[in-house]
Amino acid sequence: MRNRTILATPLMLLLVGCSLFKSKPPAPPPHPFQMGATATLGITTGIPVIASTELPRGFVPNAAVPPMWLAEDLGIAIAGSLNGRGAVLGLTGTKLSKLRVIARDRPSDASPAIIQAVASSPDGMELALAVAEPASNRLNLVLIDSIGNGESHSVASFDGTYDVISMNWIDRDTLAFLIYPSAPPAQITANVDTIGAESGGLYVIGITGLGSITHLDRIPCRLGPLSLSPNRRFAASAGEGVAAPAAVVDLQNQTCAQIHSAAPVKLLGWAPDSSAFLYAAANDRGNMSTARYTVAIRRSTLVAVSSTSVAYASDGTIVAMGDAALSWKRIAQAPTAPVKAEIALVNPQTAQITINSLGFQTPPAMFAQSTMVFTTASDSAAIDTFVPTSQGLVRELIDYSYPARSAFVLASGPARGPLSMSWSPNGLALAIVDGDASRAMLTVMIPPR
Repeated sequence: MRNRTILATPLMLLLVGCSLFKSKPPAPPPHPFQMGATATLGITTGIPVIASTELPRGFVPNAAVPPMWLAEDLGIAIAGSLNGRGAVLGLTGTKLSKLRVIARDRPSDASPAIIQAVASSPDGMELALAVAEPASNRLNLVLIDSIGNGESHSVASFDGTYDVISMNWIDRDTLAFLIYPSAPPAQITANVDTIGAESGGLYVIGITGLGSITHLDRIPCRLGPLSLSPNRRFAASAGEGVAAPAAVVDLQNQTCAQIHSAAPVKLLGWAPDSSAFLYAAANDRGNMSTARYTVAIRRSTLVAVSSTSVAYASDGTIVAMGDAALSWKRIAQAPTAPVKAEIALVNPQTAQITINSLGFQTPPAMFAQSTMVFTTASDSAAIDTFVPTSQGLVRELIDYSYPARSAFVLASGPARGPLSMSWSPNGLALAIVDGDASRAMLTVMIPPR
């Protein structure tokens, strides 16, 4: 289980010699005039914008929580803080102009409550919140009706003070809830009304009927934030550091296999058949790369050098942004030299690689700072990337269509602050949240097809 594995078969490095598989590159992403705007970017003229809503002054979006689509695309929930207090906002109605506070911290009431995590159900009907109650030394798992009258009820309670690490919906009726105590286990107590989770760990919680709670207490490793495989058999753990290395958990047999990369890693997604997953990690010099971990052989394979913008398409093809000729040696020799931005389409079974040019150049460090949000519903990627110019660093939001092998600049502007985004369930609309306490916005647009 602890045998050291070696990153093998550097696929992105193989791009150098794979001209045989190159397709004719598409034209560079066009840069039409801009008319509309998000909080920080100008939107390309002609891109349909179906919602453009300014968020309350004093609201700071949580960039780690993408916009959450509510039931039947009737609304969007956004997590963040409002005047320094944790809050979840709901936007519904025509052009998502109707705003309400779904949940908010109560730090000064007689019964204070602090929101520690939030996750939307697969159908968007409910939001699950982990809410700490310091006065009663308790953590509650609360469900909120996301589109009706906002009724809420607790489905599980845990005595003690916990760091909520991960909360994932397994399916419409089941949650995976990962917690660990902030205090040493000896200081945690349980009573008959709550779950006795002295050591914390992973719980599978059913929310229908009378509900059910199962503690997977035989998992032999401490876990970090999780990503569940499509078949729900495995979970990839990002880890937390030396005390909690990144790992793969067999949920059925409750076993762990360590990933030999410095933790925490960034989990990027599972193959459709649950045979492998993608993750980004830093090497000894702090340079980021993306690897594919194959569950059956417990081995990692390098996919992209100095890039974390990598995802699986619906047919299992790996879609990766990078440069075909980029290598660690080249980065060491010229770390700030611009390199070509390209999309590599990698077939994991045959190692066949197709390359599409994105039509611009940027230093390798900007690849590492870029992000990709992919939807298998339409096999489209939204890429948040950066390009140095004489006027400063410019952010470009690019739509890449895997079926069409084409790219288009959706929005661009000076790089200012964080940005988070998510695709609608049907993969046609893209929700963007950007800005800060002085001005933040939700923008929903329809990329070209």
